[in-house]
Amino acid sequence: MVGLGGWGGEKSIEAVRATADVLDLVTWFDASPEVIEQRRDEMPVPPAGSWEEVLDDEAIEGVILVVPNHVHGPVAVEVAGRGKHIFVEKPLANTLAECDRIIQACEDAGVLLQVGHCLRRIPAVRKARQLMDEGRIGEIVMLEGHQSHRGGWTLKEGQWRWYNEKCPGGPLNLLGIHQIETMHYLVGPAVEINAMFAKKCLPCEIDEITQVIMRFKAGMLGYIGDTYVSPAKTETCIYGTDGYMEVDCLKSHIKLYDIDGKLTDIPCEKLDLIADEYREFAECIVTGKRPETGGPEGRAAVAVMEAAIESARTGKVSRIHG
Repeated sequence: MVGLGGWGGEKSIEAVRATADVLDLVTWFDASPEVIEQRRDEMPVPPAGSWEEVLDDEAIEGVILVVPNHVHGPVAVEVAGRGKHIFVEKPLANTLAECDRIIQACEDAGVLLQVGHCLRRIPAVRKARQLMDEGRIGEIVMLEGHQSHRGGWTLKEGQWRWYNEKCPGGPLNLLGIHQIETMHYLVGPAVEINAMFAKKCLPCEIDEITQVIMRFKAGMLGYIGDTYVSPAKTETCIYGTDGYMEVDCLKSHIKLYDIDGKLTDIPCEKLDLIADEYREFAECIVTGKRPETGGPEGRAAVAVMEAAIESARTGKVSRIHG
C-alpha cells in the first residue's frame, strides 16, 4: 500500500485490516517521513525503507495506490513496468493523455488495473439500477447528482489540492467524478458537456463550485453540482416517465415516488465500499477476471471531467469522442 496520508490513512488502512483474510499486506510506504512515523504503530508490518524497495520486492503482486491525483500517471506506469497489478484511487488520472499512458503500460506489462470508483457499489445505487431495469419508474429521461463537503475550508497553501495544475476541476475532480462514473453505470456514456465553474469563498487556486450538464448517448440529460465548502451531501436522483428516485448515497436509502407522487421508502444495507473494492482486487489477481471499474471506466469518467474543464474555460459545449 502506497500513500497513507489523508484518505489513505483515514479509510484505506481500515479497509486493509478488514480484508486481511484475502489480502496479505507485504509492506507499505509514503513519500512523507512524517506520515511514516505517524502510521508506523498502526500497521501490522514495517514500512519499506524506500520507494525503490517497494518496486524491487518480488513478493509484492499488487500495489494499492492512494497517492495525490497528479502523480497517478508516473507512479502507476512505474509500478506496471515492474509487473505488479495496480489498484489506484479515482480519478485514474487528471488528463486523458495520462489515462492512456497508464492503460497502455498495464496492457504492455500484462497486469490488471482497477480504479477506485466506489459509489456504484453502494447497495442503494445497485438497488436503484435494478429498479430502473425492472421499469419501476418508466423510461429514464433525466439524472441529477450532487456531491459536496467542507474540505475546502481545511486547505492550506502548499497542499496539492490547492493548485489548478495538480487538481484541475477542483471539487469536480475530487467529488463530482464519483457522480460522473455512477451516471455512466446507470445509463451509459455521456457525449456532450456544458459546464460552469466559480470561486466565492476560498483563497486557493481551484474553483470551489462546479456545475456540469451532460447529454448521454442514450438521449437523456444529466446534471452534476459540487461544492468544496458546503456540508456533506451525496445524492443521485433518477427521473422517469412513471416516477423518480432520490438515492441518498451516504445513508444508502432510496425514496421512490410513483406516477401519482406516492412515496415508498426503500432502506438498503450499508457496505464498507473500500474493503469491497480491495476484495475484488484480490479476487482479480487470483482468478485473472476483469475488475468492474477498470481502465476503460476510469478513462470515461476523466473524459467527462476534461470536457467539463474545457467547457468552463471556453464557455462552449464540449463533445466527447471515443
